[in-house]
Amino acid sequence: VFPTSLSPPSPPPSLCSQFSKGVYAIIGLYDRKTVNMLMSFCGALHVCFVTPSFPIETANQFVIQLRPELQDTLVGVIDHYGWTKFVYMYSSDSGLSVLQKVLDTAAERSWLVTSVNVETMTEASFLKVFQDLDKRKEGQIIIDCETERLTSILKKIVEQGKNAKSYHYILANLGFLDIDLTDLRKGGANITGFQLVNYTEQNVSRTIQQWMDTHPPTHTLKALTYDGVKVMSTAFQNLRKQRIDISRRGNAGECLANPPAPWGQGIDIQRALQQVRIHGLTGHIQFNEKGRRTNFTVSVMELAPSGPKKVGYWNEDEKYVSTATFMRGSNDSSYGLQNRTYIVTTILVSVCVCVSVCVCVCVS
Repeated sequence: VFPTSLSPPSPPPSLCSQFSKGVYAIIGLYDRKTVNMLMSFCGALHVCFVTPSFPIETANQFVIQLRPELQDTLVGVIDHYGWTKFVYMYSSDSGLSVLQKVLDTAAERSWLVTSVNVETMTEASFLKVFQDLDKRKEGQIIIDCETERLTSILKKIVEQGKNAKSYHYILANLGFLDIDLTDLRKGGANITGFQLVNYTEQNVSRTIQQWMDTHPPTHTLKALTYDGVKVMSTAFQNLRKQRIDISRRGNAGECLANPPAPWGQGIDIQRALQQVRIHGLTGHIQFNEKGRRTNFTVSVMELAPSGPKKVGYWNEDEKYVSTATFMRGSNDSSYGLQNRTYIVTTILVSVCVCVSVCVCVCVS
């Protein structure tokens, strides 16, 4: 196993030198610039690449994607809120699969979506987005970025005073609890997001606490990477139990060979990785035939006055399920009432129905 130390893979010569040392599988990150190169190498040499990076659409069976796809979860939440007009801010660095799903759904359901690439957005264009929203008296915005860029955008939103109650943001990111939302909360804006790591589980909280002693609290990526190592360890243990020989012979699996020689045992390792079924820091871990996460659950969060609260969850079987409850007398007694529309039904009893303390509607 050759870890890439949570950094983008090396250029081809360096990568090839690692292959020549006898790599059985690779775990690490990719970005938009390196993903195609990695797919090509792994597909040609039959060497698996296990990654916590953003999910991609690929037919390469040797890519094992630890991060669940978010597009169906996001569409379910959009449906729940009944949004039909909104702005979608995205970063092309983290892939466009979620945006494509949203746009396809918008075409089917006649949603009006304004997409904005944050990488090309200037200060003037940023302000214009909100000016147009204010003019139309709308304030529904989705932000789809990796945590670092998302934090920068949220800071800019606060600086421009766009964290008022009239705005509702959905953060298309799986680490809602990794983000500092303190300043954003002060303005009263509605904030919805997604959480993959369940900190209430004892083994999760214990592991996370160990990380907090030595590392900054950006836990979702670490948890995915931790689970990736566990997946690889489990796969190789299963191969050993089955007494499958995965030893390398000759120049098989070396990218410097001419032509490149696929590794005959690469298929066995790929199957073993896809067949892993474990419970990790990011919940139930299972992969489909394309190497993508399946049978996972994502918590849906909202930012209450007292802090983040779970209001629902999404999985492939039940889709979006709301678990939000109104607790009378709690510190968050007004939570959920601001900037929402409610339909109230009552029955006329004993001649009069009184509204507030000074307005009455009487029936003769």
